[in-house]
Amino acid sequence: MRFAEIFKTELFSKYGRKAGCYINEIYDILLEKLEDPQVQKFLYKMKDQTKKIDWILNSLFKMVKLEQNALDFNIENNSVKDTLAMALTTVYEKAEKKDISIKVTGIRDQQCWHNPQWTAEVFVNILENAIKYSDVHKKISISMKTYEMYSEIGIKDFGIGIPESDQPQIFARFYRGKNVKNFEGSGIGLYLSKLIIEKENGYITVDSHIERGTCFHVFLQNCKN
Repeated sequence: MRFAEIFKTELFSKYGRKAGCYINEIYDILLEKLEDPQVQKFLYKMKDQTKKIDWILNSLFKMVKLEQNALDFNIENNSVKDTLAMALTTVYEKAEKKDISIKVTGIRDQQCWHNPQWTAEVFVNILENAIKYSDVHKKISISMKTYEMYSEIGIKDFGIGIPESDQPQIFARFYRGKNVKNFEGSGIGLYLSKLIIEKENGYITVDSHIERGTCFHVFLQNCKN
């Protein structure tokens, strides 16, 4: 096995998920013991950065495991409405901070072939991007269409949009568009989302126009009888 493969499988399996937890515990102890306001301000900033690093490590861990088919990925008929509700609960606070409204229309209690926890993560990734790349007071709309074989969940924002030249690569691992260099990000979220949806025998597409917004279309297989 090549060194890179050993690094991916062993390092992330053993330490990737735990590193951030240990560091956060250290910050909590220091914040309790040190009373200097300047020191505390610095520690809060460092703790915030650690959370971001922890998210990246966890995402890398998931990515590697999915690529290697090393995870128990149970897929069943589940309610899309419930899965969306799970995702909306996760992003609600971030949307509220920017006064971004999320409008949900036409979401029926459709049963689709998917894993709720993993698919909720896909919706969270897309929604967090929509919030991040939108100005304050904007809106996000979520809609659903049902076809013979698939149900389509559309998540549309009115943010900065994705350049047409970037759209063919937007789901590539670590890829980031030309117009998001000033935004924080890792280029993992959309790649991970594509991996998850493909594991469920679905697919994901994007339509976008600069300064007019972006719409991601997530297609899940309808209930298997």
